[in-house]
Amino acid sequence: MTDTKLGRWVQYATILGAIVTAGSMVFGVMTYRRTAEEQRQSMALGVLQDYLRLSVEHPELASFEDGERVDIRHAWFAANALFSAQTLWKLEGHDPRWERVIKAIIRDHAIDLEKGDFACDEYEPEFIRYIDANVPTMKCAT
Repeated sequence: MTDTKLGRWVQYATILGAIVTAGSMVFGVMTYRRTAEEQRQSMALGVLQDYLRLSVEHPELASFEDGERVDIRHAWFAANALFSAQTLWKLEGHDPRWERVIKAIIRDHAIDLEKGDFACDEYEPEFIRYIDANVPTMKCAT
């Protein structure tokens, strides 16, 4: 084999190696993204399951009637529900399927949000704007 042919084979091998390396990097990025999405989904499902478990274990706190006496347990449950909604919003708020769940949790606690006892500064400002878009009568505690 001549030096020219050998040199050409080395070039082909180098190019092939670069293509395989680039393909591996693309595959790695795709795998990373898919794994991250699956992890976000899994975490969101865990948060939702915890919220629903508490709702079933404490139905007297999960449904609140206007005019009903509010105690510390109601306030705790509402804060927990809104924290769950914020966590779901941060994890999967861009997904319309999850957005329906998030809005349902917020709607379920609209009465609490309208009373003016809601500690807005304990939540992310972007999430407060999201709540305000869904419950325009929300009042923050001063």
